[in-house]
Amino acid sequence: MTNSHDQHREYRHCHKGGSVYLTVEGVLWLISATLGAASQIPISMLILLIGGMFIHPIAMLFSKLLKLPSPDKSNRLPVLNTWIALTIPLGLPLIFMATSSGNQDLFFPAFTVLVGAHWLPFAYIYSMKSFLVLAGILVLGGTLFGFAFTQSYAASGFFTGGILLLFAAIHLFIVRRES
Repeated sequence: MTNSHDQHREYRHCHKGGSVYLTVEGVLWLISATLGAASQIPISMLILLIGGMFIHPIAMLFSKLLKLPSPDKSNRLPVLNTWIALTIPLGLPLIFMATSSGNQDLFFPAFTVLVGAHWLPFAYIYSMKSFLVLAGILVLGGTLFGFAFTQSYAASGFFTGGILLLFAAIHLFIVRRES
């Protein structure tokens, strides 16, 4: 790799702008929200918490099945990606604090805010400003669902899953157009 721009471009193209990760995560959120809407609240929480630990390996499996290339070994962005991914488990105590007083309706909104903040630095890794928009929509949406639209336990989960899938499609389109 000769310069930073080349590393970001290579990483963006190898991972299709993060679209595989966004798709896996979006589907996980929709499964969890569906279970929550079916009054399987503890199971829906566990699906998102435990399933979240498998987003990376599942996305890597799909990337291999899709025969996506891996970044060059000299590219340091995968290391940064790993460190950023650790923000989710480090933020889980906030989710537990939000729901510990029995207010389970804050589970999805609090998680949405955490995931939104988590996607913010990917704007740098992929060199895609659309991640700033994604992060902003998720943080704002989670905040609104947590404070204003509290009628439904699973509404924020459906919102987040849908937004993640929408941005997966947008990012795939952007990278394909760039190629």
